[in-house]
Amino acid sequence: MNEWDVWIQTLQQRYNIAGLSVAVTDKDKTIYAKGFGVDSVERSTGAASAQSLYRIASVTKIVTGITTMRLVEQGLLNLDEPVKTYVPWLTLSRPETVEQMTLRHLLSHTSGLPAEYVPIGSRDEVNLEKSLMEALPGLELQTLPNEGVYLYSNWGLRLVSYVVQCVSGKMFSEAATELVLLPLGMDHTTFELCVAATYPLSLPHIKGEDGTLQVVHRINENATRLGSGGLYSSVEDLCKLARFLLNDGKNDNNEILLKPETLAEMFAMRVRDTQNERLKYGLTMQQYSVPDSAQVLYGHLGNNTPYMGSIWIDRNMGYGIATEYNTENFELRYQIPEMLLGRLN
Repeated sequence: MNEWDVWIQTLQQRYNIAGLSVAVTDKDKTIYAKGFGVDSVERSTGAASAQSLYRIASVTKIVTGITTMRLVEQGLLNLDEPVKTYVPWLTLSRPETVEQMTLRHLLSHTSGLPAEYVPIGSRDEVNLEKSLMEALPGLELQTLPNEGVYLYSNWGLRLVSYVVQCVSGKMFSEAATELVLLPLGMDHTTFELCVAATYPLSLPHIKGEDGTLQVVHRINENATRLGSGGLYSSVEDLCKLARFLLNDGKNDNNEILLKPETLAEMFAMRVRDTQNERLKYGLTMQQYSVPDSAQVLYGHLGNNTPYMGSIWIDRNMGYGIATEYNTENFELRYQIPEMLLGRLN
Protein backbone atom coordinates (compact mmCIF):
# COMPACT_ATOMS: atom_id res chain seq x y z
CA MET A 1 0.00 0.00 0.00
CA ASN A 2 1.22 3.50 -0.77
CA GLU A 3 0.62 6.58 1.35
CA TRP A 4 -2.66 7.41 -0.36
CA ASP A 5 -3.98 3.87 0.11
CA VAL A 6 -3.24 3.93 3.82
CA TRP A 7 -4.80 7.34 4.34
CA ILE A 8 -8.01 6.59 2.39
CA GLN A 9 -8.43 3.16 3.98
CA THR A 10 -8.00 4.74 7.41
CA LEU A 11 -10.85 7.15 6.62
CA GLN A 12 -13.04 4.37 5.24
CA GLN A 13 -12.61 2.35 8.41
CA ARG A 14 -12.81 5.31 10.79
CA TYR A 15 -16.14 6.46 9.38
CA ASN A 16 -17.42 2.89 8.97
CA ILE A 17 -18.04 3.15 5.23
CA ALA A 18 -18.94 -0.17 3.62
CA GLY A 19 -17.52 0.65 0.18
CA LEU A 20 -15.53 3.62 -1.11
CA SER A 21 -13.98 4.27 -4.53
CA VAL A 22 -11.56 7.05 -5.45
CA ALA A 23 -9.87 8.05 -8.71
CA VAL A 24 -7.53 10.85 -9.73
CA THR A 25 -6.84 12.05 -13.25
CA ASP A 26 -4.63 14.60 -14.93
CA LYS A 27 -5.52 16.08 -18.32
CA ASP A 28 -4.39 12.97 -20.17
CA LYS A 29 -5.18 9.87 -18.14
CA THR A 30 -6.31 8.40 -14.84
CA ILE A 31 -3.29 8.25 -12.53
CA TYR A 32 -4.89 6.64 -9.47
CA ALA A 33 -8.02 4.50 -9.15
CA LYS A 34 -8.86 2.18 -6.26
CA GLY A 35 -11.66 0.83 -4.14
CA PHE A 36 -11.74 0.26 -0.39
CA GLY A 37 -14.13 -1.96 1.53
CA VAL A 38 -16.88 -3.92 -0.18
CA ASP A 39 -19.82 -3.47 -2.52
CA SER A 40 -21.93 -5.48 -0.08
CA VAL A 41 -21.25 -6.65 3.47
CA GLU A 42 -23.45 -9.67 2.75
CA ARG A 43 -21.14 -11.12 0.12
CA SER A 44 -18.05 -13.17 0.84
CA THR A 45 -16.54 -11.71 -2.35
CA GLY A 46 -16.97 -8.41 -4.10
CA ALA A 47 -14.41 -5.87 -2.97
CA ALA A 48 -15.13 -2.26 -3.90
CA SER A 49 -13.11 -1.19 -6.94
CA ALA A 50 -12.64 1.66 -9.38
CA GLN A 51 -15.13 -0.14 -11.64
CA SER A 52 -17.88 -0.38 -8.99
CA LEU A 53 -21.02 1.54 -9.94
CA TYR A 54 -22.69 3.89 -7.46
CA ARG A 55 -25.65 6.21 -7.74
CA ILE A 56 -23.94 9.56 -8.35
CA ALA A 57 -27.03 11.64 -7.49
CA SER A 58 -26.58 15.36 -8.21
CA VAL A 59 -23.23 14.87 -9.94
CA THR A 60 -25.68 14.00 -12.76
CA LYS A 61 -26.47 17.71 -13.04
CA ILE A 62 -23.17 18.37 -14.81
CA VAL A 63 -24.16 15.87 -17.51
CA THR A 64 -27.55 17.57 -17.75
CA GLY A 65 -25.80 20.91 -18.14
CA ILE A 66 -23.48 19.64 -20.88
CA THR A 67 -26.42 18.06 -22.71
CA THR A 68 -28.27 21.37 -22.61
CA MET A 69 -25.25 23.37 -23.76
CA ARG A 70 -24.66 21.04 -26.70
CA LEU A 71 -28.24 21.74 -27.81
CA VAL A 72 -27.57 25.46 -27.35
CA GLU A 73 -24.59 25.16 -29.71
CA GLN A 74 -26.79 23.30 -32.18
CA GLY A 75 -29.19 26.25 -32.19
CA LEU A 76 -32.05 24.27 -30.69
CA LEU A 77 -32.01 26.12 -27.35
CA ASN A 78 -31.31 29.63 -26.10
CA LEU A 79 -30.33 30.13 -22.45
CA ASP A 80 -32.12 33.46 -22.23
CA GLU A 81 -35.32 32.56 -24.03
CA PRO A 82 -38.37 32.05 -21.75
CA VAL A 83 -38.85 28.37 -20.96
CA LYS A 84 -42.43 28.80 -22.16
CA THR A 85 -41.03 29.07 -25.69
CA TYR A 86 -40.21 25.37 -25.48
CA VAL A 87 -43.00 24.36 -23.07
CA PRO A 88 -46.15 26.22 -24.21
CA TRP A 89 -48.33 24.64 -21.52
CA LEU A 90 -46.08 25.91 -18.69
CA THR A 91 -48.19 27.25 -15.83
CA LEU A 92 -46.81 28.59 -12.54
CA SER A 93 -48.38 29.79 -9.30
CA ARG A 94 -47.30 33.36 -10.08
CA PRO A 95 -48.38 33.94 -13.72
CA GLU A 96 -46.03 36.89 -14.26
CA THR A 97 -43.02 34.61 -13.87
CA VAL A 98 -43.92 32.44 -16.86
CA GLU A 99 -42.47 35.00 -19.28
CA GLN A 100 -39.44 35.63 -17.05
CA MET A 101 -38.15 32.13 -16.31
CA THR A 102 -35.32 31.03 -18.62
CA LEU A 103 -33.03 28.04 -18.91
CA ARG A 104 -30.27 30.16 -17.40
CA HIS A 105 -32.41 30.58 -14.27
CA LEU A 106 -33.13 26.86 -14.09
CA LEU A 107 -29.51 25.78 -14.60
CA SER A 108 -28.21 28.22 -11.97
CA HIS A 109 -30.95 27.54 -9.37
CA THR A 110 -32.24 31.11 -9.51
CA SER A 111 -35.71 30.33 -10.92
CA GLY A 112 -37.50 30.61 -7.58
CA LEU A 113 -38.81 27.06 -7.83
CA PRO A 114 -38.69 25.27 -4.45
CA ALA A 115 -36.41 22.43 -3.46
CA GLU A 116 -37.49 18.88 -4.28
CA TYR A 117 -36.46 15.42 -3.16
CA VAL A 118 -38.88 12.68 -4.18
CA PRO A 119 -36.64 9.61 -4.60
CA ILE A 120 -39.48 7.15 -5.18
CA GLY A 121 -41.84 7.57 -8.11
CA SER A 122 -42.65 6.35 -11.59
CA ARG A 123 -40.21 3.90 -13.14
CA ASP A 124 -41.22 5.04 -16.64
CA GLU A 125 -39.52 8.15 -18.01
CA VAL A 126 -42.49 8.79 -20.28
CA ASN A 127 -44.29 10.14 -17.20
CA LEU A 128 -41.92 13.12 -16.90
CA GLU A 129 -44.35 15.44 -18.71
CA LYS A 130 -47.33 14.30 -16.63
CA SER A 131 -45.44 14.77 -13.36
CA LEU A 132 -44.47 18.34 -14.28
CA MET A 133 -47.91 19.30 -15.57
CA GLU A 134 -49.45 18.10 -12.30
CA ALA A 135 -46.90 19.61 -9.93
CA LEU A 136 -45.62 22.91 -11.35
CA PRO A 137 -48.86 24.96 -11.18
CA GLY A 138 -49.19 24.25 -7.45
CA LEU A 139 -45.60 24.95 -6.43
CA GLU A 140 -45.18 28.11 -4.40
CA LEU A 141 -42.37 30.16 -5.94
CA GLN A 142 -39.94 31.34 -3.29
CA THR A 143 -38.57 34.29 -5.30
CA LEU A 144 -38.94 35.84 -8.74
CA PRO A 145 -36.48 34.65 -11.42
CA ASN A 146 -35.31 38.19 -12.16
CA GLU A 147 -34.29 38.66 -8.52
CA GLY A 148 -31.34 36.32 -9.06
CA VAL A 149 -31.68 34.66 -5.66
CA TYR A 150 -30.07 31.22 -5.26
CA LEU A 151 -32.40 28.41 -4.19
CA TYR A 152 -31.26 24.87 -4.99
CA SER A 153 -34.14 23.22 -6.84
CA ASN A 154 -34.37 19.79 -8.38
CA TRP A 155 -37.68 20.89 -9.90
CA GLY A 156 -35.68 23.26 -12.06
CA LEU A 157 -33.45 20.49 -13.40
CA ARG A 158 -36.44 18.25 -13.96
CA LEU A 159 -37.92 21.01 -16.11
CA VAL A 160 -34.62 21.37 -17.98
CA SER A 161 -34.65 17.65 -18.76
CA TYR A 162 -38.16 18.02 -20.17
CA VAL A 163 -37.06 20.94 -22.36
CA VAL A 164 -34.26 18.71 -23.69
CA GLN A 165 -36.87 16.06 -24.44
CA CYS A 166 -39.07 18.57 -26.29
CA VAL A 167 -36.40 19.98 -28.60
CA SER A 168 -34.47 16.74 -29.21
CA GLY A 169 -37.52 14.56 -29.81
CA LYS A 170 -36.01 11.92 -27.52
CA MET A 171 -36.35 10.91 -23.90
CA PHE A 172 -33.90 12.90 -21.79
CA SER A 173 -31.88 9.79 -20.90
CA GLU A 174 -31.46 8.97 -24.61
CA ALA A 175 -30.42 12.52 -25.49
CA ALA A 176 -27.90 12.72 -22.62
CA THR A 177 -26.46 9.34 -23.52
CA GLU A 178 -26.03 10.25 -27.19
CA LEU A 179 -24.76 13.79 -26.61
CA VAL A 180 -22.54 13.25 -23.57
CA LEU A 181 -22.01 9.74 -22.22
CA LEU A 182 -21.14 7.98 -25.47
CA PRO A 183 -18.88 10.74 -26.87
CA LEU A 184 -16.98 10.85 -23.58
CA GLY A 185 -16.57 7.07 -23.58
CA MET A 186 -18.48 6.71 -20.31
CA ASP A 187 -19.52 3.22 -21.31
CA HIS A 188 -20.35 2.00 -17.79
CA THR A 189 -22.50 4.99 -16.90
CA THR A 190 -26.26 4.58 -17.16
CA PHE A 191 -29.62 5.96 -16.08
CA GLU A 192 -31.08 2.44 -15.93
CA LEU A 193 -30.88 0.42 -12.73
CA CYS A 194 -31.47 -2.79 -14.72
CA VAL A 195 -28.30 -1.99 -16.70
CA ALA A 196 -26.28 -0.91 -13.66
CA ALA A 197 -27.16 -4.22 -11.98
CA THR A 198 -25.28 -6.12 -14.70
CA TYR A 199 -22.00 -4.49 -13.58
CA PRO A 200 -20.38 -4.61 -10.15
CA LEU A 201 -23.03 -2.50 -8.39
CA SER A 202 -22.20 -1.11 -4.98
CA LEU A 203 -25.24 -1.57 -2.77
CA PRO A 204 -26.58 1.05 -0.33
CA HIS A 205 -25.77 0.55 3.36
CA ILE A 206 -26.96 1.97 6.64
CA LYS A 207 -25.62 1.59 10.17
CA GLY A 208 -27.64 -0.30 12.76
CA GLU A 209 -28.02 0.94 16.33
CA ASP A 210 -24.90 -0.98 17.29
CA GLY A 211 -22.97 0.51 14.35
CA THR A 212 -23.12 -2.69 12.31
CA LEU A 213 -23.34 -2.08 8.58
CA GLN A 214 -26.49 -3.41 6.90
CA VAL A 215 -27.47 -3.60 3.23
CA VAL A 216 -30.56 -1.62 2.25
CA HIS A 217 -32.46 -4.03 0.02
CA ARG A 218 -34.06 -1.34 -2.09
CA ILE A 219 -32.58 1.17 -4.48
CA ASN A 220 -35.03 4.04 -4.90
CA GLU A 221 -36.18 4.86 -8.42
CA ASN A 222 -38.00 7.84 -9.90
CA ALA A 223 -37.61 8.07 -13.66
CA THR A 224 -39.20 11.54 -13.75
CA ARG A 225 -36.14 13.08 -12.06
CA LEU A 226 -33.28 11.53 -14.04
CA GLY A 227 -31.88 14.92 -15.04
CA SER A 228 -31.49 16.04 -11.45
CA GLY A 229 -29.80 12.92 -10.08
CA GLY A 230 -30.48 9.65 -11.87
CA LEU A 231 -27.10 8.40 -13.10
CA TYR A 232 -25.07 5.39 -11.95
CA SER A 233 -21.36 5.59 -12.66
CA SER A 234 -17.88 4.49 -11.62
CA VAL A 235 -15.00 6.72 -10.56
CA GLU A 236 -13.10 5.60 -13.67
CA ASP A 237 -15.92 6.89 -15.88
CA LEU A 238 -16.17 10.11 -13.87
CA CYS A 239 -12.49 10.74 -14.60
CA LYS A 240 -13.43 10.90 -18.29
CA LEU A 241 -15.91 13.63 -17.42
CA ALA A 242 -13.24 15.40 -15.36
CA ARG A 243 -10.81 15.33 -18.31
CA PHE A 244 -13.48 16.84 -20.56
CA LEU A 245 -13.83 19.71 -18.09
CA LEU A 246 -10.05 20.10 -17.77
CA ASN A 247 -9.48 20.07 -21.54
CA ASP A 248 -11.84 22.90 -22.50
CA GLY A 249 -14.61 20.71 -23.87
CA LYS A 250 -12.59 18.00 -25.65
CA ASN A 251 -12.96 14.27 -25.08
CA ASP A 252 -10.13 11.73 -24.83
CA ASN A 253 -10.01 11.50 -28.63
CA ASN A 254 -9.37 15.25 -28.82
CA GLU A 255 -12.81 15.80 -30.36
CA ILE A 256 -14.52 19.07 -29.48
CA LEU A 257 -17.90 18.44 -27.83
CA LEU A 258 -18.32 21.97 -26.50
CA LYS A 259 -16.56 25.16 -27.53
CA PRO A 260 -14.34 26.64 -24.80
CA GLU A 261 -16.54 29.73 -24.62
CA THR A 262 -19.64 27.57 -24.12
CA LEU A 263 -17.99 25.59 -21.35
CA ALA A 264 -16.89 28.91 -19.82
CA GLU A 265 -20.59 29.77 -19.44
CA MET A 266 -20.97 26.75 -17.17
CA PHE A 267 -17.92 27.71 -15.10
CA ALA A 268 -18.92 31.36 -14.69
CA MET A 269 -20.11 31.67 -11.09
CA ARG A 270 -23.31 33.64 -10.69
CA VAL A 271 -24.63 33.12 -7.15
CA ARG A 272 -23.41 32.08 -3.71
CA ASP A 273 -24.88 29.02 -2.02
CA THR A 274 -26.99 30.30 0.87
CA GLN A 275 -26.34 27.11 2.88
CA ASN A 276 -22.55 26.98 2.45
CA GLU A 277 -20.45 30.13 2.18
CA ARG A 278 -17.64 28.21 0.48
CA LEU A 279 -19.85 27.19 -2.46
CA LYS A 280 -20.89 29.23 -5.47
CA TYR A 281 -22.99 28.11 -8.42
CA GLY A 282 -22.68 28.58 -12.18
CA LEU A 283 -24.70 26.60 -14.73
CA THR A 284 -24.95 23.13 -13.10
CA MET A 285 -21.41 23.73 -11.86
CA GLN A 286 -20.38 24.30 -8.27
CA GLN A 287 -17.30 26.19 -7.17
CA TYR A 288 -15.73 25.25 -3.85
CA SER A 289 -13.19 27.39 -2.02
CA VAL A 290 -10.88 25.13 -0.01
CA PRO A 291 -10.56 26.26 3.65
CA ASP A 292 -7.28 27.96 4.62
CA SER A 293 -6.18 27.94 1.00
CA ALA A 294 -6.36 29.97 -2.21
CA GLN A 295 -7.35 26.77 -4.04
CA VAL A 296 -10.65 26.79 -5.92
CA LEU A 297 -12.29 23.61 -7.17
CA TYR A 298 -15.08 23.14 -9.74
CA GLY A 299 -17.51 20.23 -9.96
CA HIS A 300 -20.50 18.97 -8.04
CA LEU A 301 -21.52 17.15 -4.89
CA GLY A 302 -23.79 14.12 -4.96
CA ASN A 303 -26.18 12.96 -2.26
CA ASN A 304 -28.84 10.29 -2.68
CA THR A 305 -28.50 8.93 0.83
CA PRO A 306 -26.87 6.57 1.55
CA TYR A 307 -25.09 6.95 -1.81
CA MET A 308 -22.77 9.96 -1.70
CA GLY A 309 -19.83 11.37 -3.62
CA SER A 310 -18.34 14.23 -5.59
CA ILE A 311 -16.33 15.21 -8.63
CA TRP A 312 -13.90 18.13 -8.36
CA ILE A 313 -11.31 19.56 -10.72
CA ASP A 314 -8.52 22.07 -10.10
CA ARG A 315 -8.24 23.96 -13.38
CA ASN A 316 -4.93 25.59 -12.43
CA MET A 317 -3.20 22.35 -11.40
CA GLY A 318 -4.84 20.27 -14.14
CA TYR A 319 -6.14 17.48 -11.89
CA GLY A 320 -9.54 15.99 -11.21
CA ILE A 321 -10.80 13.72 -8.43
CA ALA A 322 -13.89 11.49 -8.24
CA THR A 323 -15.11 10.03 -4.97
CA GLU A 324 -18.06 7.66 -4.49
CA TYR A 325 -19.27 5.63 -1.53
CA ASN A 326 -22.29 3.65 -0.36
CA THR A 327 -22.73 4.72 3.28
CA GLU A 328 -23.83 8.16 4.51
CA ASN A 329 -21.05 10.63 5.30
CA PHE A 330 -21.11 14.25 4.17
CA GLU A 331 -17.52 15.24 4.92
CA LEU A 332 -15.64 12.75 2.74
CA ARG A 333 -16.96 14.49 -0.38
CA TYR A 334 -14.65 17.38 0.54
CA GLN A 335 -12.04 15.73 2.76
CA ILE A 336 -10.62 13.21 0.30
CA PRO A 337 -10.32 15.65 -2.67
CA GLU A 338 -8.77 18.30 -0.43
CA MET A 339 -6.17 15.86 0.88
CA LEU A 340 -5.22 14.36 -2.48
CA LEU A 341 -5.07 17.66 -4.33
CA GLY A 342 -3.02 19.07 -1.47
CA ARG A 343 -0.51 16.27 -1.94
CA LEU A 344 -0.39 16.91 -5.70
CA ASN A 345 0.16 20.65 -5.27
